[in-house]
Amino acid sequence: MKFESYADRGVEAAVELINQLTSGWSKGRPLDLPGDAHARRELAQTVEARISARTVHITGRTGEELIQLAAELRSIFELMGAGRADQAAALVNSLLARYQAAPQLARHDGEPWHLHFHSQAKEAGGAIARGATCVIALAVVIGSPGLARLGVCDSNHCDRVFIDTSKNGSRRFCSATCLSRTKVAAFRARRADSLALRTSTAIPGLEQLRRRTRLQSK
Repeated sequence: MKFESYADRGVEAAVELINQLTSGWSKGRPLDLPGDAHARRELAQTVEARISARTVHITGRTGEELIQLAAELRSIFELMGAGRADQAAALVNSLLARYQAAPQLARHDGEPWHLHFHSQAKEAGGAIARGATCVIALAVVIGSPGLARLGVCDSNHCDRVFIDTSKNGSRRFCSATCLSRTKVAAFRARRADSLALRTSTAIPGLEQLRRRTRLQSK
């Protein structure tokens, strides 16, 4: 990506939360969240541990709060993907206020001063802290026209999200898998049309019979 590295990680975290913690379709298969409260908490814990690259122990309602955060972040991607930037910006602003997100300069592990995105809430743990990081990173994306685009996969039976950093903004799919699925489906459709055309040409009167049948069925 083309933003400050800490913002990059916030955007990547948002994509991970959405793609793992929201129901829908993924690469041609239905994706449903567990119904059991314990299983939902375990899933949220696994996703948060993957994002933060450390051991995480989630308790209380933090798991459900992360799932709710993922749903809210998905709405931002869907609005931007539909070209509704004004509505997306309004939602981002409301989430920035809710999570009390604010940038701060920080220096650690031998690094130079750089921006961190934190919540100013007194109890900024778990989902609150993650929400502040993700939402302010998405605000950077939306406020930087032309640098990146938030998208939803255009493949059939997939609604996973992605960040498009291509120069011409041409990315349409969440993964190479969905790009390949779409190409295969288009090829099969063209082949079926070609076969149907050859068949109707080879059998005299077949196309006329089909046309009469369609008219009679109306």
